[in-house]
Amino acid sequence: MEGQLIFCSDSILRFQSDYDETAAVPLLSIQNVIADTDPFFLLRFFHHTVLIEEGTTLASIFLAIEPWKALLAAYLDRDVGAYIDEVRKPSGPTTWDIEWIGIDRRSMVYRAYKRQEMQDGEDFSDYLNRERVLTDEFEIESGCEASGFIKGDKERWSISGDVHEIKNLPVILYSKQTLMTSPKDGLLKKNISGVKSSKHSCFVYGDTSFSFSEVMEAIFISGLFFYAPKDAASSLDELKASLAELEEERAENPNAESTGNETDEEPTIVVAEGAFDSLAAHMESEKAEWQSIKKLCQQEGGLPIRIGNIKMSESIQIIP
Repeated sequence: MEGQLIFCSDSILRFQSDYDETAAVPLLSIQNVIADTDPFFLLRFFHHTVLIEEGTTLASIFLAIEPWKALLAAYLDRDVGAYIDEVRKPSGPTTWDIEWIGIDRRSMVYRAYKRQEMQDGEDFSDYLNRERVLTDEFEIESGCEASGFIKGDKERWSISGDVHEIKNLPVILYSKQTLMTSPKDGLLKKNISGVKSSKHSCFVYGDTSFSFSEVMEAIFISGLFFYAPKDAASSLDELKASLAELEEERAENPNAESTGNETDEEPTIVVAEGAFDSLAAHMESEKAEWQSIKKLCQQEGGLPIRIGNIKMSESIQIIP
């Protein structure tokens, strides 16, 4: 079916046909009449354009996708049902300053550098501060993100941590995408019509739209990030504890604070002791889980396991 999905403020996901702009029909009603027994019905609409009605909150979006929470949980690798259950719980007064949640598309182009491989026994801080080698290529990154915004503030704010702080905020899709580069690379000229600039970037705008899958990924993966609300709450508690320790250290050593002077020189990176402990623990857990799965597959023996390196097909550079 050709058309678009609309998240409505009454917590219902509706479909509007390209051939009938007079009505928007609940998607669940469409499923009930044409594909009631199809567990993958929603997949047909993953690439359809999504719109959001004015005043639709994050909680409204969660409740609108509830009929398909199992499928979305499998696709996103997030406990969608747990987030839905959480927004149904009563909340106290909010303490965050975020006024709305915005979903936008940004692309960044910047010069690619290379570092030599880390040497055995090399200090991680020394490795990160080692001089990089300039290449002739560029890093190109593009994606959709969900962030918190405050009127009059250009900063983006994380929406992960406590879903109760953001569940009643309106969600907005930005109709303009941004392509950003560094002024030092000179890819965009400031004197060209339409090129904007700030202190650290040059950028241009262009129209864009979002598919259903992009909106879901932006909210649950980029925005909320954590697998379930309880994981987000645990991480937030750890962060608060770390900040409290930092404030305590600053109070004990007030002269150790930075002067705040800005320069064009690259900053020196200092890796604090234990900074990557949680990452290392996660990697060890993933490694152990994979070894267990691989062993079970070897015992099952249904299909052959390839041992050693697999030579990949070589890409041929296409010059437009």
